[in-house]
This record gives sequence, structure tokens and C-alpha cells, in this order.
Amino acid sequence: MSAPRPAGHAEVRLAVFGDVHGNLPALEAALADMRRHAPDALLCLGDVATGGPWTRECLQAVAQLGCPVVLGNADEDLLHGSTFVPRGFPDERAIWEIGEWNRAQLNSEDLRVLGTFQGTVTLPGLLAYHGSPASCREALGPDTPPERLAQLREAYPSVPDWVGGHTHTATLRTLDGWRLLNPGSVGLPFERRGNGYVNVSRAEYLLLDRPGDRPGTVQFRRVTYDVRAVQDGIRRSGMPHAEWLAREWVQD
Repeated sequence: MSAPRPAGHAEVRLAVFGDVHGNLPALEAALADMRRHAPDALLCLGDVATGGPWTRECLQAVAQLGCPVVLGNADEDLLHGSTFVPRGFPDERAIWEIGEWNRAQLNSEDLRVLGTFQGTVTLPGLLAYHGSPASCREALGPDTPPERLAQLREAYPSVPDWVGGHTHTATLRTLDGWRLLNPGSVGLPFERRGNGYVNVSRAEYLLLDRPGDRPGTVQFRRVTYDVRAVQDGIRRSGMPHAEWLAREWVQD
């Protein structure tokens, strides 16, 4: 995956990505950019296959990387045969039916791969999860009360860097020498435009240069690609609500 690092290089470069959501053009764009930055290791924060037309392709592409993968809430839904959509979520029925279609694309080997995803991954000085260390469905971010973060940190008192996904929002929050990180989303970043939200054709991930087990420098990466690759793939896939979903995407 990565090019050799310079001799004597003291730092370890980690590329962290997640929330691919079945978007193969975005995943390919992110991985191509990662190769140019020569990470020593990769880490995936889950939610690999649900939401886009490339269900199996994204699952297989991530599996071929051989990196640790965290279990996301959408991955958990695929494993347990249910699609959870929060009550009151816009287009609730369409999201549910797309998730059911995603599940129908998987075979027993795909489910076995999903079963290897981990609730949390620990590396020297780093804790990785999807939503939070307690639940893949809990969202941690800039507005999470410090009291809740302190409660969660009791189980990991000496880990200076936490990194998770789920919110699709790039985040760097520092509290008392401890950092909460989120790379954003590879395959389903969104932003408000006009009166609502749209999905934008950029793949988000982060590079973390770490001196041993101590906090290092963080670089948030955004890689733009052609939105037509996603829209055409959606329309060709046979997935339900394809025309509606294709219109939800805009060029970054």
C-alpha cells in the first residue's frame, strides 16, 4: 500500500479513514491520495458497505488492505439483518429500503468478513472506535459534554488520542492534553446548501504522524472526484430509489 519511508524516520504515519458507505469512486480516490503520502499503516473506522451501489466492491477492497477495521453501526445492521433508521429521519422509508438492498448483495463470505470487524482497536497511544468506545451508535464530537467524555475516558486513562467516525464531520478537539479526532467521511460527506443537506463528491480522511505513542501532527485530507462517477453507478445498479439518490449528490 505505501512507499518506503525515509531511512531513520522516527515518526509513524497512520492513515485513518471510514464511513465509506458503498461509494467505490470515493474510496479509490482516497486510497490513491494515501499512496502519494506513503503511510506506514492504515486504519478503517467502519461503515464500509451500506448506502451506495458498490456494496460488495467496497467491502472486498477494504478487506484486501489487510488493515484493522472497526465495526460501524451500518456494518452491525448488515450482520444482524436489520436496517436501523432514526425515527423522523428525512426520507426514512427510502433509506430503509436501500439498506435492505445492500444486505441482499452480500453472501456468506461477505458476512464472515464483516464478522471480523472489531468494536475498538488500540494502537500505542491511540484508541479507535466508530461512534464511541461504548457504542457504535453514540456520536462524539465538538458538542459532547466534557462530563460524558470524562466518563468514557475512565476506561482508557492513559490513551492521548481517540479517533472515531459516525458523525461524518472532521473534528479535532483537545481537552487537557487529550485529543478527540474524526477524519470525516470517505464516501458520504454532506453539507448544508440552501434549505437542506446534499452529499458532496469529496473523500475525507486524515494522516496522523505520531512519534512513538505520543500525540503527533494531524493533517485532514479532502480529495475531490467526479460526481458523475457516483451518479452513474447509482443509476446502473438496480438499487431502489436510484434517481432520488443520484440527485442528492453534487460536485464539490
